[in-house]
Amino acid sequence: MTETDKILRQIEEAARGPGEEEILAEYLREWLSSPARREMLTGARYYANDNDILRRERLSVGENGALTADPALPNRKVSHGFVRKLVDQKSQYLFGRPFTVSAGDPAFAALLGELFDRQMRDRMKNLCKEAVNKGIAWLQLWPEEGQIFCKKLPSEEVIPIWADREHVRLDGLMRIWQADCYEGRQKRRALKLEYWDRERVRYYEYRGGKLIPDPFLPERPHLTVNEQPMKLPELPFVPFKYNEEELPLIRFIKPLVDDYDLLKSEDSSNLTDTSGAIMVLQNYDGADLGEFRRNLSRYRAVKVSDNGGLEIRETPVHTEEVLRHLIQDRKDLYEIGRGVDTQSEKLGQASGVAMKFLYADLDLDCSGIESQFAAGFDRMIRLAAEMWRLMGRGDFTGQKAEIIVNRDMIISEGDAIDGCVQSAGILSRRTILENHPWVIDAAQEEQRLLEEQKGAI
Repeated sequence: MTETDKILRQIEEAARGPGEEEILAEYLREWLSSPARREMLTGARYYANDNDILRRERLSVGENGALTADPALPNRKVSHGFVRKLVDQKSQYLFGRPFTVSAGDPAFAALLGELFDRQMRDRMKNLCKEAVNKGIAWLQLWPEEGQIFCKKLPSEEVIPIWADREHVRLDGLMRIWQADCYEGRQKRRALKLEYWDRERVRYYEYRGGKLIPDPFLPERPHLTVNEQPMKLPELPFVPFKYNEEELPLIRFIKPLVDDYDLLKSEDSSNLTDTSGAIMVLQNYDGADLGEFRRNLSRYRAVKVSDNGGLEIRETPVHTEEVLRHLIQDRKDLYEIGRGVDTQSEKLGQASGVAMKFLYADLDLDCSGIESQFAAGFDRMIRLAAEMWRLMGRGDFTGQKAEIIVNRDMIISEGDAIDGCVQSAGILSRRTILENHPWVIDAAQEEQRLLEEQKGAI
């Protein structure tokens, strides 16, 4: 090959640009080091009460005035589960009660009732936790043996390729996971990648900065129903967002949690730290201060020469100032985190309107979550209808349906029941039953009323 031929080939390759696998590898590299993914992992850590304070080291001035870790200093590490409490409040408040399924076609409503069962309620509760902790949660759907199955995907393992700026339509999606592989008898950890585009699904292994097609997982269609390959009109992945910006709760409250942890840990360390006192030695009969500290710790005594002595001057511990700061941190945490502080003195004295006022921030945040999840429910319904059609269980594509979230609200039962009674003749019986605090399943309760009426005739 002449030099001219080499130059022409390079020009052709440059004109073609990077291949699809190179582009996917670049997406993967960017995602693995992205701030968004790091924040997701931080949110999950703090939900598990694995806060940064647990990695704290006490420092002291070493040689040449440099700060160094000093294991001899008391080092209390008090981690507080504020993130877990705030996240659980939101998920339980929204998904503590069964869904209400509404559809014009009774057959469609029955199928949706099968899909949105008790297990789905628990799954939605977990998806809500995932969304609040990580900004966005992902659900995958697939048909099997006439049924539709779902699973929650860890958000840090999902790399969406959006078709629009609003992050509504998916052009493609990559899912990554770690797997154990063997080369002969040697076991190694491998990073696997599953790539969905609008036509098919492909599998790769990320090695040496490149994507290599997986020889054990061949390319396949979206679905196979009755041994026939099927292509879905949209990818079977449903995003559920905490907010429009896909920002996790940890973004807003981490500095306050860290400050609370640090102050509490410092205060605890100071209360148990005898070295917090200043010791004045006179005519010490020993080699160095290290030996002095060891003797004092071991024998509770030290040897001094004639006219020698030991004077201990206590240093003040500012516990009251720390307590005031902790109280303010706690108030800020529940305000910015939009939750309810169950230790608040106001909570035990509140009723009626006052109770609603205390729950206003939680209710506001959950309204935003409910609005974002409604878009996810709509996508689920469309996907489920398409899968039921492919499985031959009925064609409900294009039909309207709605999943209503019944919040587990803190209310005055007496006021709610009075409101239901006063609404008779103004609202339908079904609406009144759906809002009655004692009713769990409005359709079932309505059937019981009909049976009682028939028995009375």
